[in-house]
Amino acid sequence: MTARRFRVVVVDDEATARTGIADLVTMDPELEVAATCADGITAVRTIVELEPDLVLLDVQMPRMDGFDVVRAVGPDRMPLVVFITAYDQFALRAFEVFAFDYMLKPFDDDRFRATMSRAKETLKNTEDGRFGRQIRALLDQAQSRDRTGDDTFDAPASLPAGARAPLTRLVIKTGGRVTLLRVEDIDWIEAADYCVRVHSAGRAYVIRDSMGSLESRLDPNRFFRTSRSAIVNLDRIQEMQPSFRGEHVILLRDRTKLMLSRPRRARLEALLHQRL
Repeated sequence: MTARRFRVVVVDDEATARTGIADLVTMDPELEVAATCADGITAVRTIVELEPDLVLLDVQMPRMDGFDVVRAVGPDRMPLVVFITAYDQFALRAFEVFAFDYMLKPFDDDRFRATMSRAKETLKNTEDGRFGRQIRALLDQAQSRDRTGDDTFDAPASLPAGARAPLTRLVIKTGGRVTLLRVEDIDWIEAADYCVRVHSAGRAYVIRDSMGSLESRLDPNRFFRTSRSAIVNLDRIQEMQPSFRGEHVILLRDRTKLMLSRPRRARLEALLHQRL
């Protein structure tokens, strides 16, 4: 019986590096190249569609870097990752937190084989779901560091020190089709049992996520939690109307009406005044 080969996605914005890494993968009889990607946006689509076993992910890429790819795919769907970077200051201690490996450019064939050996051993012996928990632990640590200023590990150089990049796109998978929705195109978000329903330009998309988790990853200067069951894009608000018992109704540009709880009214009014 032929042993199962692990499917690998190679992500690097440099064509020479991408081809060279893919060639090294094909030399390993236990690995196969499922796809190569030249940018982060393509990488997100490919990872969600193909569900590979392993991703060799460049850290420093324009528009959407390796950290953004991990955030966009999400902890529960991200496979095992080996980070590739030319800069040893890129949170290498953070990678160690959740036992994933990294390769520092330029690396030789021996280093690549050693890294792949560890990756294959991890894939063979790790229970389902552990990768998601490890990634979530890393992102939680990064979020905690941003709140407290604790310099446990260095932030990516593409971000200001102490800053955490808000979500820029949502990955939506329906019926085998993957949609990347820009967050600025979101009108509002509502709770839907154990999922959330994202409204944009007259369409609604269901995502397996919680309101609290999604809220924590959105830009607080752009999105506001109007109640336990709704988040609104501030740019879509047309007016606020008094309702009853001190509560208000928010009217959006598309005529959608959302309830605004009394304790949140003052905060929303302050945010709106800041945007004038």
